[in-house]
Amino acid sequence: MERADAKITLGSERKGHKRKLAETSLETLAPGDNSSPLPQDVEIQGACREPDALRTPKSPRKKANNLSNQIQKWNPKDSSQILAVKAALHLSAVPTTVICREEELKKVLEFCKMCIEKKKVGSMYVCGCPGTGKSLLLEKVKFLSIEWAKEVGMPPPTSVVVNCTSLTNTSDIFSKILEQCQGKKKCSVNSSPFQELKSFLCEKKQSSAKKMMLLIIDEMDYLISKDQAVLYDLFRLPTFPNSHCMLIGISNAIDLTDRFLPKLQSLNCKPLVMTFRAYSKDQILKILQQRLMGLPCQIFQPEALELCARKVAAASGDMRKALHVCRGAVEMLEAESTSGIHELDNISYEKSMINGLNLPPERLTKQEINMVRIDHMARALAKTFRSAVVDTIQSLPRHQQIVLCSAVKFFRRRKKEATLGELNAAYLDFCKTTSMYPLTGPEFSSMCRVLSDQALLNLGQSREDRLRRVTLRVDEGDVNFALQGIRFFRNCLQ
Repeated sequence: MERADAKITLGSERKGHKRKLAETSLETLAPGDNSSPLPQDVEIQGACREPDALRTPKSPRKKANNLSNQIQKWNPKDSSQILAVKAALHLSAVPTTVICREEELKKVLEFCKMCIEKKKVGSMYVCGCPGTGKSLLLEKVKFLSIEWAKEVGMPPPTSVVVNCTSLTNTSDIFSKILEQCQGKKKCSVNSSPFQELKSFLCEKKQSSAKKMMLLIIDEMDYLISKDQAVLYDLFRLPTFPNSHCMLIGISNAIDLTDRFLPKLQSLNCKPLVMTFRAYSKDQILKILQQRLMGLPCQIFQPEALELCARKVAAASGDMRKALHVCRGAVEMLEAESTSGIHELDNISYEKSMINGLNLPPERLTKQEINMVRIDHMARALAKTFRSAVVDTIQSLPRHQQIVLCSAVKFFRRRKKEATLGELNAAYLDFCKTTSMYPLTGPEFSSMCRVLSDQALLNLGQSREDRLRRVTLRVDEGDVNFALQGIRFFRNCLQ
């Protein structure tokens, strides 16, 4: 009994000693002092702990599940969500920041700042291929110039923007500018609109009250005429005495000032020229991602966006076409969701191919079915970039398409020329890999002659059929583009 009492007493003393150590360690720590923290293995009983329900999941699996739940909220049957996606991809949607044109923006803005700060006139000509961001950048420059002038305490410039596509006659440009400067005031009978505009721009004012005018003429190549009098008069506006006009012309014609206006140099009104290059694949992809960034869901498969950027960049680099193609792909997904029929290929290959094809169909998750996939994008691109070669390849019988696909794979890893026998071996290997029943040798030779007649293959002459030389007469990219909408060929061509 005494031993039991002694054990109880000793245990209570140890517990009290531990409690005192914890209390003294807490007292020795000053508020906000992290120089002597408690050991990590000491747990203070009764300390406040964050409830388990409020804790953020730290495991990658939980984070991935949360992300997938957000993505699965996208519903292509919801008309409001479809409208939001189309609005984000519309040309009229102006992004808050202009990306992939930072260097051009800096140069044009510096030109405007110099003119405003020094009360100095000047002219600039911005040119480049369609859809390279010229008009969008000038809208941003107009806004930034006004904001900068307010920040530095200078009079903000008056901005006038005229699109020449709305003009009936080239001489109407001066009336349009006067309307924006003076309202709908009628021109005097004794003077022309150009003379009135000249008098308005060259009106004498005190330097402190002098307000610069930023004149932006979009689609300037619409003003090309027989004698180019209107274009010459426009570029002369900043050179008149006491003029307060900054002129920026925009056009697709790269050689407008040199080819159509050779006298600008002698008239001392030759503008600064800035050329916008076509967008690259990476730039188009970056701009598309910026447009879709504001949406709460993931709508496009990354591979679909990359396909669009690569094809548009190779064709023209026109950003407007890229936006048009993406909107078309969204409309295809919307039509599929409304009808309830999901076309996994532009040709229903799994249903039509029964000649020995035993491949299991590629399974898509519910999330992937509801997204804009690569087959949607391929069909939208085919509608936008119609090509006679692509149409011919897509209309071929299946085995002729397989011959072309075999030739592309064969020439990709070897020389660009082969014999008919070597191509037949590649065709047989392709059919064996895909569990297809191959055609006989004479049937294969007949198919190659048909492809040669359609200018898809080039067949040489030889006594023996199997020794005839074979080369591709079309670009490999055309074959890939024509067949990539069909999952079977897309997987084989990778």
